[in-house]
Amino acid sequence: MTRSTPIPREVAISAVNWQLAIHNGEASEISLNHWLDADPNHRRAWEHIQQVNQRLGLMTNPALRSALLTPQGRQRRKAVKQLSTLLFIGAAGVGAGSTLPWREQLADLRTASGERRQLTLPGNIRLDINSASALNLSTQSSGPCIELLQGDLLLDCERSAPGVQVQLETRHGRLSAQQARISLAVHENAALVDLFTGTAQLASGYAPGQIQRLEAGQAASFSSNKAITLAPSDPNRVAWTDGMLVAARMPLGEFVQQLARHRPGYLGCDQSVSSLPVSGSYPLADTDRILDALSKHLPIRIRRLSRYWVRVLPA
Repeated sequence: MTRSTPIPREVAISAVNWQLAIHNGEASEISLNHWLDADPNHRRAWEHIQQVNQRLGLMTNPALRSALLTPQGRQRRKAVKQLSTLLFIGAAGVGAGSTLPWREQLADLRTASGERRQLTLPGNIRLDINSASALNLSTQSSGPCIELLQGDLLLDCERSAPGVQVQLETRHGRLSAQQARISLAVHENAALVDLFTGTAQLASGYAPGQIQRLEAGQAASFSSNKAITLAPSDPNRVAWTDGMLVAARMPLGEFVQQLARHRPGYLGCDQSVSSLPVSGSYPLADTDRILDALSKHLPIRIRRLSRYWVRVLPA
């Protein structure tokens, strides 16, 4: 077993219960140590809780404490399950190398659903940030360094000084660009770069020692578990900078997933209609209007339980 092996959900819940028992004086340090020694996963889960709690102060949150410090019962069991999910992010558990949502929450720059931002970095470098994105900014001797944690960005350093290199980092790999116009999107299993002008060098997490040179007009998909895949760049992927979502026979499921980033709450798509092709240019200012337009041209219906819960279903 390695540090990246996921912690089972039942162990996560047990660890939270032990944390509460110790915090409330319901268990002794001796009994806790017996539990920690019984399984390496127990100690890993316990150490993870201490690290997250120290960083975020979860046990000092008044609302959370009120729910967790109630006597044993249904309300407390529900709170324990919610806290274990919050701490360990997901039913399958979490490994030490996983990217947790806390990194996104604590990022230098974040955009909310439906929010897009534009800023100018030193050296005449322009940065567009898409909705629901998070990134960290730092400076190196050769130029700025941007770590994209989630979402999309469009970088324009065409007019930067000669010799200035912009570093772009993701959990899937890293790039360096000089006097280029380049977009980067980070997804759960891979990242996608489109190079519109200039040149760039790409090193994927799959083969970090191998450098792939990218030329203007190329796109590349890269990740930590497969080789780099090259394709032509697609300007439609940065239509969001103009407040548009442009699709050319895009599967409906993918279209809905992209649209969901530009509105609050839940927006989902039934698997039975997810492969229907969508084409057209859609203004992102009114996502409900987009959904209504789709329902007129595709065999689908829009189910709305509220403004914040919408699902696309077969007609």
